[in-house]
Amino acid sequence: MRRFDVGARVVDPAYGHGVVVAVEDEYVRVQFDEHGVKKFLTSLSRLEPSHAPAPAGSRGKSGRKRKAGKAPGDSAPG
Repeated sequence: MRRFDVGARVVDPAYGHGVVVAVEDEYVRVQFDEHGVKKFLTSLSRLEPSHAPAPAGSRGKSGRKRKAGKAPGDSAPG
């Protein structure tokens, strides 16, 4: 069974290039450059090591929602 370290660049035939973001007991999570985060059963995955550099300016999607703020000019009547 192939093991990957967090931060390793990998490639999958279906999703392309990505970076390993988590390694669990039997699973690996990969942040793909164009397809988001995917979780694979390590023993069945077709992931291979990759030496391709990450795309310029890619930081991935954080997945966090921004808090709704007040619109400019909104104020309580006084």
